[in-house]
Amino acid sequence: MSKTRNQLRPFALGWLFFLGSLALLGDFVANDRPLMVRVEGELRFPVLHDYGLALGVVEPYQPVVRNWYRQKTDWAWWPLIPYSAGASDLSNSNYRSPFGAQQTGERARHYLGTDDLGRDVAAGMVAGARVALIVGLGASLLSLLLGIPLGGIAGFFGNDQLRAPRYHWWGWSLGGVAGMLYVVLSIFPFVGSNSWLINAGLVVLGFCGGGLLLRALLRWVPALRRPSNYPADTLVLQGIELFVNIPGLVLLIALLAIIDRPSIWLVVLIIGVLRWPAVARHLRAELLRIRRLPYIEAARVSGIGKWRILLRHALPNALGPVLIVASFGLGSAILLEAFLSFLGIGIPADQVTWGSLLRQSREQPTAWWMAVFPGVFLTLTVLAANVLGEE
Repeated sequence: MSKTRNQLRPFALGWLFFLGSLALLGDFVANDRPLMVRVEGELRFPVLHDYGLALGVVEPYQPVVRNWYRQKTDWAWWPLIPYSAGASDLSNSNYRSPFGAQQTGERARHYLGTDDLGRDVAAGMVAGARVALIVGLGASLLSLLLGIPLGGIAGFFGNDQLRAPRYHWWGWSLGGVAGMLYVVLSIFPFVGSNSWLINAGLVVLGFCGGGLLLRALLRWVPALRRPSNYPADTLVLQGIELFVNIPGLVLLIALLAIIDRPSIWLVVLIIGVLRWPAVARHLRAELLRIRRLPYIEAARVSGIGKWRILLRHALPNALGPVLIVASFGLGSAILLEAFLSFLGIGIPADQVTWGSLLRQSREQPTAWWMAVFPGVFLTLTVLAANVLGEE
């Protein structure tokens, strides 16, 4: 790594730490509810209370306050940005500049200006930071969860190191896929949930159930009881070639365009699935080198099992290039989410993101603040992720 890169790493880490803090504490930074307020002698914490309501551990305040700006209070401690990302201030609509005249009265100025509906750009930047990190970290984690097992098995075992009866391979390969398809086509229409975690659990259950069932049935076929090698490396390479040769951006836009209910988690899922080949390819190449090293051969001679050698000795030493790929993947996933938001695809229409703010700058070119502030944040975030990924 060059000297310049070494000097930039603390700034990159600092920026990503700031962005993560902004995303985690966003409700305490930008909100149209006070952090602490005293109403008729009663001390309230509206922002914290909202978290309690979401968790179901507290009861609503009585009487319920719909608009804290109109509520008479003894005193109130407001966030740094006393506006929510989606709330409109109609008295400051039609793109008010950060340095221009604003009709805020006793309320704070819109520090970074407003959009056409009077929504605060600074609050939108905070909300966009949360979306960017959810998509970037979620897609990177999913690509690692898919790419590490597939690349690890392909690189370490190759085509001739995994041996088992044929019914074992055919049972899991065909039965698992058939079980997942059954769940998606027959179970989801009746018991599908809005929770992605429940749906993922159903898919895993379908894979395990279908694989175990077909494996048990094929075990009775004598020709399938003979041991054979499983061509793991060939199959993983074919999967990598399939995903690499399909234009990822075109496929992503096509999939999201036909989905009725856009969701951030759906964008995370699709981006993560599209990016696993990069992780698998680099891990496979590293394990092809490591499996021929003397300490791996010594472990084999000493009688240590293949899977234990992979998990405890080979894989930990091969994760360096994978983490570099994940760093670059973080920046590219955030950039891809901003591009989709700019096009108005995949992200819910009421969700404020950096890309949706940039889209408004195209509709109103004179509103320079709609392009400058999201563009600077997006550029710095992608550059910070790339600096951390440089060797």
